[in-house]
Amino acid sequence: MLNLTPAFSLFGCQRAFFKELKCYDYLNILIFSHTTFGVRRLRLGKETFKTLLYLFIFFQLALTFLLCDYIQVKKKISLLNQFRHETMVQKSHIQLFSTKIEELEKQLSKLKDFDQRIHTIANLGKGQEVASFIGVGGTSPPINIRTLKQQPKEVKD
Repeated sequence: MLNLTPAFSLFGCQRAFFKELKCYDYLNILIFSHTTFGVRRLRLGKETFKTLLYLFIFFQLALTFLLCDYIQVKKKISLLNQFRHETMVQKSHIQLFSTKIEELEKQLSKLKDFDQRIHTIANLGKGQEVASFIGVGGTSPPINIRTLKQQPKEVKD
């Protein structure tokens, strides 16, 4: 006995069992509305449905890629703004240190002038010239023991 009732597959392809299993070359989509128009029927061919499905998958992947890229760009912009803020803070600190150094240099030159005046008033002449490299690190010059032994010793009276 032949079964003449239609059956439905996953994608809604209507199948009828006549002598052989046959699948129609189209896809029926039923649209139900609240108005009095009733049920609308949309008929798509298999090839059109496959094309639309592939386009949907492609656009879904493209949208996912664009969304991920947008999120990464937003993170980078946030990080860039943070770096700009840190740069501005560092520039202000450098400017502050620069003004402090200029003030210290002015005070040092005033102290040097004051020292020269004191030496002039005390009639000491010029004081010892201080090397400009005082406070600069490094090793001390090597001591030659032979020259120390050859120097005469001072005798205390």
